[in-house]
Amino acid sequence: MIAQPDKRVIQALNTLDGNADFDVIKQWLGITLKDLQENGAYTKDEVQSRWNQGASQLILEFLKKADTARETLKKF
Repeated sequence: MIAQPDKRVIQALNTLDGNADFDVIKQWLGITLKDLQENGAYTKDEVQSRWNQGASQLILEFLKKADTARETLKKF
C-alpha cells in the first residue's frame, strides 16, 4: 500500500491532469495493471503471485489518486 499523499502531492497530480504526456503514462500503467491481473491468474509461484498482487495494488491506488486529485483538493 502506498502512503497517503499530502496536499502538495495532490496538487501536483491535479496539475498533471489533462497533460498529454501524463495521460500516456497513465495509459501505460493501465495496460500494465491489466497484464498483471491477467497473468496473475496463471502464476503458480506463490512469491511471484504476491509480487504481482502488490504491484497491481500499487498501480491501482496511484491511478485512483491521480483520477480523483481534483475532488480530493476540494476537501482540503
